[in-house]
Amino acid sequence: MIKTERLDLLMLTREDLAVGILSLPQLARRLNLILVPELLTGATRRAVEKKLLRMEGVTPEQTPWFTYWLIVIRAEGVGAGIIGYKGAPNARGEVEIGYGIDPLYRSKGYMTEAVKAMLAWAFHEPACKVVTAILSAPDNYASHRVLEKSGFQKYYEATDGLSFRIERTHV
Repeated sequence: MIKTERLDLLMLTREDLAVGILSLPQLARRLNLILVPELLTGATRRAVEKKLLRMEGVTPEQTPWFTYWLIVIRAEGVGAGIIGYKGAPNARGEVEIGYGIDPLYRSKGYMTEAVKAMLAWAFHEPACKVVTAILSAPDNYASHRVLEKSGFQKYYEATDGLSFRIERTHV
């Protein structure tokens, strides 16, 4: 678990993710937490399904890089979003981050707090030199702001999205 001022980031196991896809209430009971009803729906559900496939055969040491972490708002005891990397650092030491949070909890600084915590965790690992956020939707201004407040720099802009990166030396 990663703790911040207001959040607990709880690493979900492959089994947790599989249970959540089948039954969010069952995952809530398993974690002994309240989970927002839309936690694993739509695009997030599709991302978790892909992640489950990618996690087959992943070693316990690699799991933190491949899984999602549940963003728990400590004061409310509610799992409100997820954050994670899309695999272990590649040969250049790069990893890609992804995240999402329930609309009820947006614009409160929670996501920026979670991203900064995940950056600190990643850059503590010698293999990680760069974290990217690739092709964020061009009109997703809130996400762009989270990345900018977390120290990311925009390095690519096109009609299909914006890409950001941060190097270990900037954290």
